[in-house]
Amino acid sequence: MAVSSMKDDLVPEGKMSRRDCLKLMFVTGGAIMLSPLIQFGKVFGANVTSTNSTDILNVSSKVGPDGVSFLYPTKTGGFVWYMNTDNPFDSHFEKGGGSTYEKLVKNNDGSWKPNSDGNVKFNILVTPGQKEAIGGCNMNFADCIQRGFTRQPPITNVELTGFFNMSQAVTHDGIYMRGPWNHHPSSSGSSSGVCCQEAGYDLEIMPNGTFKFTKDLNGAITHPQGIQTISPSVNFVGLGWFGLKYIFFIESADPASPKIRLQLYLNRNGDGKTWVKVGEASDFKDLKWGESGALCGGDPFQVYAWGAAGMVIKWHDGHIDFKWWSVREIDPSVRAH
Repeated sequence: MAVSSMKDDLVPEGKMSRRDCLKLMFVTGGAIMLSPLIQFGKVFGANVTSTNSTDILNVSSKVGPDGVSFLYPTKTGGFVWYMNTDNPFDSHFEKGGGSTYEKLVKNNDGSWKPNSDGNVKFNILVTPGQKEAIGGCNMNFADCIQRGFTRQPPITNVELTGFFNMSQAVTHDGIYMRGPWNHHPSSSGSSSGVCCQEAGYDLEIMPNGTFKFTKDLNGAITHPQGIQTISPSVNFVGLGWFGLKYIFFIESADPASPKIRLQLYLNRNGDGKTWVKVGEASDFKDLKWGESGALCGGDPFQVYAWGAAGMVIKWHDGHIDFKWWSVREIDPSVRAH
């Protein structure tokens, strides 16, 4: 059953001792694993205690109602959304602009797919129906770092999770996981042709197991570290179910020294429990990632250290079944290893 709420305290709380066989195990490569002995019906969203604190990693001590483990704890009072297993579209989850599919089709295993394989895009919005940032295409970056992008309270630090089964390779840079981002119907109204509310970050995961972080303002610019390769190597086409987590959080919102961090975690076997960090990138002024000109009242190479309306997942062509999607506003002060 899906959960769609602005409060993380709707996830049931409970405790489980070591005698209930909950352990976290650490393996090389940064993997975080919840033991397969977990009885998920008992521990959805549970706070876990132990007589030996070294046995438990706090950032993975909870799982959601879909059985997928957290990497960072949910922010108290923060936005939480889980995809409805019976009817995915709801007040927060919508078909994205430019999509060519007409509807979603439920598979026999309970997962979903679009009814046609063209342009597939989904928006997950904090405030249902929100269309524009403050000022629309005439908004100003100089204000954003102080007040955020949006008319309503935005999402800031976020953990976006999705599970996918790619039976035919997607094109045009693979699966996009984007945000925080604003929902904008078009860039019309901007005399320069640049709609400043479109600013944000992307993670693009290609079928061949490569990926890149990009920074977008009416055109994506790849992070200076370039295209990265997941190790050990993986080809997502025909792999079966796999999970991806895109993490965005603000390390500093100081206008003099803004900094954000992006992370990619992979659940290679699709069990929802074993996560390996396979990529990470930062953005800060001295990195000089992005536009050299000071667009929209901002600084050259503006760091987007603010919140926005929501998140995006999209892909082009190919064929993907999907399940277990969620967005949680997180507390990044407890770092995933």
